[in-house]
Amino acid sequence: MSLGARIRQLRKEQKMTLVDLAGEQITKGMLSLIENDKSKPSMETLHHIAKKLDVSIGYLTQEGDEAWTKSVLENRDFNSSFSFPFEHIEQEILPNLDKVAQNVKGMELYYVLRIYYRYKENHEQADSYSEKISSFYRSMGMQHLVVRDKLNDAISLMYSQDYTEAFDRLVDSEEEILSFKEYDSRIELDYYYVKGIFALSKDLDALEDILTQSIQLSYEHENFKYFFSENVILGYYYALIGEQEKYEMCYENIKSYLKFNRQDKHEIEIIDEDNPIPKFYVLVDDRERQARLYEDYINRIQKVYEKDEGNMVGMPFYGPVFALEHAYFKGNYEKVVEMYHDDMYIRTTAQYPVDRILMAIRSCVYPLSLYYLDEKEKACKAFNTIEATIDDIKDSIFTQEFYMIRDIIFEK
Repeated sequence: MSLGARIRQLRKEQKMTLVDLAGEQITKGMLSLIENDKSKPSMETLHHIAKKLDVSIGYLTQEGDEAWTKSVLENRDFNSSFSFPFEHIEQEILPNLDKVAQNVKGMELYYVLRIYYRYKENHEQADSYSEKISSFYRSMGMQHLVVRDKLNDAISLMYSQDYTEAFDRLVDSEEEILSFKEYDSRIELDYYYVKGIFALSKDLDALEDILTQSIQLSYEHENFKYFFSENVILGYYYALIGEQEKYEMCYENIKSYLKFNRQDKHEIEIIDEDNPIPKFYVLVDDRERQARLYEDYINRIQKVYEKDEGNMVGMPFYGPVFALEHAYFKGNYEKVVEMYHDDMYIRTTAQYPVDRILMAIRSCVYPLSLYYLDEKEKACKAFNTIEATIDDIKDSIFTQEFYMIRDIIFEK
């Protein structure tokens, strides 16, 4: 959109006449020439027009195609936790980068492109988009968004599974990020939660302190956005290291939270109402009881899904997973072997380190089924295939159950 066309569009959106916008600074005729791109306004005139329209000069003179930028962002995969629009980006966006509007919507598109290049492990290109985003917000005087993007830049490294680099970037930017907490209390909460998640790979000893601090901030700010997730991760950690009292504290936190803030999205995360933070996901003491829990669980979430598909967008991904695990706990190992495929538990979008480990643990119902069917060589091979998906984080405390399963399959 040209400068003149943008001025005309904004004027009409605000129901202003040429006379209204021209004011006493310029003539109606001069403004008409500007709107028809027959005359270029001086900086003084631009300042006057921008002030009357209540926008910045940068917004008026931005490059790119605003309508095109908005339309490509409407692709539903941009908001999916289970897929990423690689094809859409490669076919529609990369050949048309000159159309990206230099406004806030354009920065949203740059954010997506940064993630795309993280996936491709082209960090130089990804970092160049971080610089573009920061430069834009800085030029617009939006320093809070410059700082916010330092957090987003670190988070983007999750998509290439560079958790250590993400943690280091957060630490390097900590002072600057937290300097804005008086203006945006959410940024402090976001910072400590994300830092805690990445600490799993970089500094496990700090995990407890960081997430405990984040939980305390939830109370201070009366913002419980991460409260459920934090207590699940921390409770799971305490269960694995044998800190029973601290585990029970997290357990009680979750029970109290769900009494007042239960949402449909929590249904997919809780299989056992009486044990929302299980220590073991596959090596349970009572498989018959677990099978019954799965039956109730599947029925419960199916009802939620039928009521509102929008709140359960992960069902097409999780549904087959639940059915597979139910078959395992029922002892129907032939069905597990028949249903399983290698990428069943692997999402194409980024996951937190602990989530990747949990999915690897749960996918072990397949090699275990092979083992119980006396297909021991295939079972070992299948386990090794799964282990390769978490090779970068396999030494974590959270892989305890995973390697207990290995010892069963390899008969150690």
